[in-house]
Amino acid sequence: MGGGGKGGGQTSQQKIPQYVDDVARRNLARAESAQRIDYMPYYGPEVAGFNPNQVQAMQSNIGAAEAFGLVQPGALQPLSGMPQAQTFADGSVGYSSAPLYEQALAEAARRDPASYQQREKLFVS
Repeated sequence: MGGGGKGGGQTSQQKIPQYVDDVARRNLARAESAQRIDYMPYYGPEVAGFNPNQVQAMQSNIGAAEAFGLVQPGALQPLSGMPQAQTFADGSVGYSSAPLYEQALAEAARRDPASYQQREKLFVS
């Protein structure tokens, strides 16, 4: 024996107010547009470069180590192995990952042009 209720033939419907429907449709259209925006890397400095005083302090430490025979003279150089820091429009000196990002995109296009083109199609309206 089943419980109460109105029976299987009757259902109720909720009507979404028109103003809510309008806003929802605008939001969905905006989301569709926003998804076509490609990743936008930051092109400014992310890590500060060393200033001249810091480089001189490194050189002084190396000079002291050389003077006391701890390292061979000329064996160490400040910032050896570091890429050259960039000077940006505001005069700051530092490093940016944007060139690495661009290099990775170019390499992806070179190695797998079909997949790269498919990716690019996602962001063309």
